[in-house]
Amino acid sequence: MLFFVIMKTITLKKNLKNVYANLGLFLLGVLLVLLSLVCPSSWAEETKRLAILPLSIHAPERMDYLREGIEDMLSSRLTWEEKVLVLNRSQVQKGLEKISGPIDETLAVQTGKKLGAQAVLWGSINIIGSNISLDLSVLDIAQKQPVKKFFGQAKGMDEVILRVNEISAQINEKVFGRPRPTGASPAPVDIPQPKGPEPPQATTAPGKTPLSLKGFIINPLSPQIIMNAGGFGLTGVWRSAVLPFALVDLAFGDLEGDGKIETVLISKNSIYICRFIQDQFQIIKEIPGDRWDNYVAVDVGDIHQTGRPQIFVTNYRSDGLKSKILSWDRDEYRTIAQNIPYHLRIHRLPGRGIVLLGQQKMIDNAFGPGISILSWKDGQYIPVEKLKLPDEFTVFNFTFLDSKKSSPEYLFLSSDNRLLVLNDKGKAEYSSGDSFGGSLNLVIGKEVDTYSGTIMDDVKSRIYIPARLLVTSVFSPGTKEIIINKNKGSYANILSRYRSYSSGEILSLSWDGASLKENWRTQTISDYIANYGVADFKNNGQQQLVVGVVQSSGLPLISNARSVLYCYDLGVVKPGQK
Repeated sequence: MLFFVIMKTITLKKNLKNVYANLGLFLLGVLLVLLSLVCPSSWAEETKRLAILPLSIHAPERMDYLREGIEDMLSSRLTWEEKVLVLNRSQVQKGLEKISGPIDETLAVQTGKKLGAQAVLWGSINIIGSNISLDLSVLDIAQKQPVKKFFGQAKGMDEVILRVNEISAQINEKVFGRPRPTGASPAPVDIPQPKGPEPPQATTAPGKTPLSLKGFIINPLSPQIIMNAGGFGLTGVWRSAVLPFALVDLAFGDLEGDGKIETVLISKNSIYICRFIQDQFQIIKEIPGDRWDNYVAVDVGDIHQTGRPQIFVTNYRSDGLKSKILSWDRDEYRTIAQNIPYHLRIHRLPGRGIVLLGQQKMIDNAFGPGISILSWKDGQYIPVEKLKLPDEFTVFNFTFLDSKKSSPEYLFLSSDNRLLVLNDKGKAEYSSGDSFGGSLNLVIGKEVDTYSGTIMDDVKSRIYIPARLLVTSVFSPGTKEIIINKNKGSYANILSRYRSYSSGEILSLSWDGASLKENWRTQTISDYIANYGVADFKNNGQQQLVVGVVQSSGLPLISNARSVLYCYDLGVVKPGQK
């Protein structure tokens, strides 16, 4: 009997132990659940906040646009969904409001903690000649890791994006543990080599279709377009056959009133009426001029209000300005006015539509003072309104910015190829640190020193007429973009007797009221970009960027110069059809 009592007691103790053990496990589970509810971030990987502090820039001239551009590229490339969040520029600026002096490790840590960031990036951009070096430091404050250093050097502006891509990939991998995509190269490339392969002749790539987005159709961009936003499919780019002359300027319009867009090209002394028909570019009419003619600009617009646009050709001859106007009349292109003593250019005035602006030549000066609106009356053009514009303006080197401000703003390309935004008082609101434009379209005047009365040297008497400045809607309807060329050549161009350019590109910029931001650019184009335009060149209901390129390393006026047209499909947004 005693034996059974002892065994029962032992069994009861074991059961109690099991009960206590199970109760402990239950309580532990409850505690873990409660902790996970109260502190979920302790069990899930926390998103790191990265602060990119303003990079210091050491350059012979102000280049804030380059610093901001590199910071923006770093921000987009280091952002990692649910892993790394890059603080925006305004947040960082607020954190630096009461901090002064150069940014070192101590200041970077102090700023990062103030912003609530777990990692911080700072560094410098150094420009010596054409070399651009990037020295960046990144510190993971949360992990208390030592500072990691990253360095890259670009030989010219063309390599900057490439170097930023390489450094970003290294930071992602070594600081944030972000693996490279499968099959990715060690140095990802966003831009082509300066002289890429010839673009394909096809107008669309096989298998490419428009992208549908919330009731809109977004037509893909050409692969020759580099777009900051990215994310869209790419199609082909068209190139014309070689044209046996040096192109000077081009313009577009429905000249014959049949709903089809014609392209007007000018060389030194000839006018060419062309049309894109069934994937072929055809010259349908050549209108030769006098051997002494020197055409420097062409525009197309219905200034006469006839329902069909006219062709306006500026003819700058040694014996004076003898510009001419042509129009489609009775199944023929006829000269309806000639020997017009004005430089001619069509501009769009905010709130007033298109007008014809004229500027006269004064004695030996290529451009006289004053720019006027011209009107056709009694068989001639007469000035009807003189515009109040800065003295440096010619009809070719500025355009009106269609901004939302009450007073007008102007986009101006200076003689040293700086792009400026001026207010209505002529004061610069913005000046580019980089050079834009670049032209071989030359007229000769005699610049006179206002103090001594003597004629300046031959180089200063050479006035280069820039390619057109376009303000238009290209990719996003209702959003104005500035389209401008950027030819690349010798740094001695401005001082030399003759200029030369070996390559170039077209850029789209936007004015935000404080600075010019880049939207997109073409790949580098071999040879000299003479002029360009945006129109329904292909007559397919869509907009294209058309670029005229002269295939000659020397002056475009030499006898053996040849030209080609490049046509880039632009991403045009329009309502989708149901």
